[in-house]
Amino acid sequence: MPRQLLFTCLISLVIALPARAMSVLPLYLDEIVNDAAIAFQGKSIENHSELDPQTNAIVTFSTFEVQEVLKGEVGATHTIKQIGGELQGKINQITGIPTFTVGESYVLFLYGVSASGFSSPVGLGQGKFNIISVPTGFDVTNGRDFKEMTLGFPTSLVTLPALSRMQKAPGPVKRLDLEEFKRLVRQQGGTVK
Repeated sequence: MPRQLLFTCLISLVIALPARAMSVLPLYLDEIVNDAAIAFQGKSIENHSELDPQTNAIVTFSTFEVQEVLKGEVGATHTIKQIGGELQGKINQITGIPTFTVGESYVLFLYGVSASGFSSPVGLGQGKFNIISVPTGFDVTNGRDFKEMTLGFPTSLVTLPALSRMQKAPGPVKRLDLEEFKRLVRQQGGTVK
């Protein structure tokens, strides 16, 4: 809950100050999973911006077709509201606030909804994992090194094949097999399927 409160405060500052960039400390994967109110695999089906009556700021609503729920309760579609966007030629884009491309698939870890209706991936872009088609199936990435992100995992999970392979890899591991990734998430979240 403290991270959600911190996130809400950060969003409030973004709205109040003329700053155009945000940054957060790097999070371990277990922190991303634990801090998320909900997590799911889904496909972006719509983005639209409008003027938010509560904050008088341009906001973007992004809607996803939910393909698989990994944490929490999520319906067949899920919409989030984030600060920034483009409305009638006026652009208010905040660096660090993730954007989504219609037609692309993601695994998302989302904070709960704030009093003003905002929700965003945990750790901004850190909780947004792009799903990439590869010859053997699908990989996920958020641009960070999975070896580094999994350092916080409990030692009881280190025997998982994905973690063992990562530890033996000579350099950074920027992509992980989608199914192995979901298995890690379920193990961390305690919802093994």
